[in-house]
Amino acid sequence: MEEYSIAAQIWKLSSIDMCEIARNSVLMSGYPDEVKKAWLGKNYKEAGIAGNDICRSNVPNIRIGHRYDVLCEELHLLKVAYHSRQEKNDGVHSF
Repeated sequence: MEEYSIAAQIWKLSSIDMCEIARNSVLMSGYPDEVKKAWLGKNYKEAGIAGNDICRSNVPNIRIGHRYDVLCEELHLLKVAYHSRQEKNDGVHSF
């Protein structure tokens, strides 16, 4: 907790920022599923808003939705770039 409070002071993080960081920390932690369910809700593994229990995480659905939309867009751009590169490489033979 001390590290979080120092980060909040240095970067002027809001309480919502802190809740989002805490939620993500729990998601990435090595705690068992039962502990994560108790802290984040039974649907915590669901993607986007479906996995957010605002009463437990205190992170607004609009923020979770925005993060999920940005992630999906970035993954789409990576997929497009990968396929574009594959098409270029298909025409080039290396010996």
